Amino acid sequence: MSDQPQPIPFRSVLPYLGAAIVMLTGIGLLGLIQQRPLIVGHGFLRIDGLSALTMVLAGLIGLTVPPSWRRIGQLGALCIALLSGHLIGLALGSLIGTLLSEDRRYYLSGAGMAAGYLLIGAGADSWWLEFSGTGLNSISFVLLLAGAVIAVGGIETISRRESPFDPLIALIGLTALLRLYSVGPWNLGWQFATLLAGSALALGASWRAVTAEAAQIAESWLQRAISGLAMVAVGCATPAGVVAAGLLLLHLCVRRLGDPASGIAPWAGWMLSGAVPGTLGFIAFWSVSAAAMAARIAVLAIVVWTVALLLILAAGRNIAGQHRQQSSIIALISLGGGLASPWLARWLLRPLSDHLQGGLTPYGAIEPWGWAGLLALDAGSRTAATAPGLALLALLCLIGALAWLVLRWRKGV
Repeated sequence: MSDQPQPIPFRSVLPYLGAAIVMLTGIGLLGLIQQRPLIVGHGFLRIDGLSALTMVLAGLIGLTVPPSWRRIGQLGALCIALLSGHLIGLALGSLIGTLLSEDRRYYLSGAGMAAGYLLIGAGADSWWLEFSGTGLNSISFVLLLAGAVIAVGGIETISRRESPFDPLIALIGLTALLRLYSVGPWNLGWQFATLLAGSALALGASWRAVTAEAAQIAESWLQRAISGLAMVAVGCATPAGVVAAGLLLLHLCVRRLGDPASGIAPWAGWMLSGAVPGTLGFIAFWSVSAAAMAARIAVLAIVVWTVALLLILAAGRNIAGQHRQQSSIIALISLGGGLASPWLARWLLRPLSDHLQGGLTPYGAIEPWGWAGLLALDAGSRTAATAPGLALLALLCLIGALAWLVLRWRKGV
């Protein structure tokens, strides 16, 4: 047999190429819609902050899943739903994306989301997204919420069944919920239902992550819990909550790229766990708790940090101690993303909250605080929470250096 390396079949590379194209397209679109959404063909094509950000996230996720034609189809269906300004496009994109899944339980998720949007259109004066607010009612909302809960992992959490997590399906479900803000504002009952469902999912999945025996199973539960927290952030119905959901999904993508369950050096594993101040995971956990504090829901902030601590414990417990160059690079990217969070909030996430503003309440916003970090503001523009950035990192480095010098001096004495 020849020892020559075998060429990689082009067909196995094509799904990754498609994911990269979707991601780069999303980045390019972000530059076009910073000021206002791009609406083409009398609303048939709608490109806004949600469209661009979700394309970036979907492309990143596509690089972390096994290559297959199903994944290419799911990415295409998600793009149809994201770029459509018509409710039928939203319904078809969500349904096709879930029907292409290998797990039949997600078919019910797609059916719920599609039925919810079709019901909105049937009861509205227009099927166009911007003019369909009159069709939004409790029945259509419950259908959409149920579909999103199943997509994030509600059935597995209730049944305690151990199965792989499908991040693309979860992204479809969360995107369907976020797009609902383009239809119209939510009432308090809908917000409460979303917060309750997201909190239950996050708490249940995080506990399963801590108690799971195998690292791969723990990682699946951990990612479900992060998605549950993203649902909590969406349910806040504020610009701060929308930004927090975006940061949590970015943290999920970065963690998947690092693949810590396959083995990771301890320092890199902790960088991806969310335990280290300044990393993307830490900023993501802070942001959703800050959104709760800005909205004056202290109990929700307690739930968020309980979930975050359980996830940090689960992540630390499953660090295998194996050095892998890929995971080390991704861990440094997590640190860089956390330190660059003010820039990310302004350029990547601000269009998301700005373009959904019509359906959001004013009870909380996350604003860049220059080089120092992020501020969470309540409805009265008062500071509810802060996340210092480079200033805190420099101070921690200085304190660490002084502690090291003291220890060296005591040994010398």
